[in-house]
Amino acid sequence: MKQIKKFLYFLVRDILIWKSYKTQAVLGILSGFLGLLQFGFMGRFIAQGNYFPMIEQYGGNILAYFISGSVFMSYTTLSLTTFKSVIRQEQVMGTIEYLLLSETPLWEVFIYTIFSRLVFTIINTGIVFIFLIYTFDVEIKMNIIASIILLIITMISLSGIGLLSAGFIMLTKKGDPVSWVYSFLTGMFSGIYYPVEILPKWIRGVSYILPTTYAMDGLRKTLIKGYSLYEIKEDIIILVIMTAIILPIGIYWFRESFNKARKYGTISQY
Repeated sequence: MKQIKKFLYFLVRDILIWKSYKTQAVLGILSGFLGLLQFGFMGRFIAQGNYFPMIEQYGGNILAYFISGSVFMSYTTLSLTTFKSVIRQEQVMGTIEYLLLSETPLWEVFIYTIFSRLVFTIINTGIVFIFLIYTFDVEIKMNIIASIILLIITMISLSGIGLLSAGFIMLTKKGDPVSWVYSFLTGMFSGIYYPVEILPKWIRGVSYILPTTYAMDGLRKTLIKGYSLYEIKEDIIILVIMTAIILPIGIYWFRESFNKARKYGTISQY
């Protein structure tokens, strides 16, 4: 019960921050909406008179394929950047020492923050996704519950990489190669904008070591085809296995980076 109250406090805090910077919030929503709208028009243009056998497993509709891929990238970015943004924000505001001295451990702050932002992201992308689906008359069979559960599993999996990223910020203050590299790999090899099968065989193997490849596959099946969690169990099992490997590594790296920054007195430096 205490944890739920804390989470609600963080949620209210983020709402108040959002209301304090209305222009930035509106521009952020518009940017995401217009970006997805462009994908919708591009998909409609490409779809004219064409057939796409490589995405038949997702329904064969190129518009739904593009839009779902773009929506998924929002959650990938959220998972990769939330932890480091918490550290960075507290450093810049000069409040990180007070945060560390508070009764709420840093790991709880991370969890409450990422789930608070997840709520906003689900609402934002959900409204935009549904609007575009109806605007472009895309036929889908959405399993909302399965999609949300899969997204949560995905974000937990990517949290390990997010912690690696936050660890670098603790040490370098600026310049985080982890999230940059992983974002690039996701866009290039995870089937976000085109099927993995289109990649040359000699480099296709990179796709199969990325959690986002399996998350994207499962999400398209739940969002577009209405698959249940059982029907995408292979993707979920692989994601869980990858989480068991990546998350401990991320936790270890962040703890070591944090201890090193504390040892040299550089935690508050930015």
